[in-house]
Amino acid sequence: MRPVYPINTEIIEKAEANLGVKLPQSFIDLMKQKNGGELNYPYFMVPTSKVEHHPYGDRQNIPCIEPIHFETDDISLLSSKEHLKDANLSKELVVLWNDYHHWLVLDYRHSKVNPSVLYIIESYLTDEIAWDFIEIASSFDDFLKKLFRLPPLDPKQLKTSYGQR
Repeated sequence: MRPVYPINTEIIEKAEANLGVKLPQSFIDLMKQKNGGELNYPYFMVPTSKVEHHPYGDRQNIPCIEPIHFETDDISLLSSKEHLKDANLSKELVVLWNDYHHWLVLDYRHSKVNPSVLYIIESYLTDEIAWDFIEIASSFDDFLKKLFRLPPLDPKQLKTSYGQR
């Protein structure tokens, strides 16, 4: 279980100064409701034409968004610089979530306000580490509108062959 970190305007402003960006207001509002953690709507669609060689298909899951805090013993939004450096990715990204092969980031390479949301996928087409950059939404507001959850499974619709033999 992740610890719960306090969040307030002062912490957010300090994080923005540390990252050198202005976080989207809708992101700040989300963090004020719940500072990081699991999402109620954890799925989004990756444009099909962009993932022809990607083995996972169009629907992707983001299990959580990292919290904002200044503790050194737990991952946070402020761990972005370290993670990006390790992966040789632009320091002008802010990592919302990653598993080191897939990344959800705010893209500040073109502007320090109103960033787009990118999904970065490790490309397995070469022996060298390479990344595919896919824009999921032109803003964090638009990204939130694209999130969804799957309907629960109805046990009556499962095939009997899924059971024990």
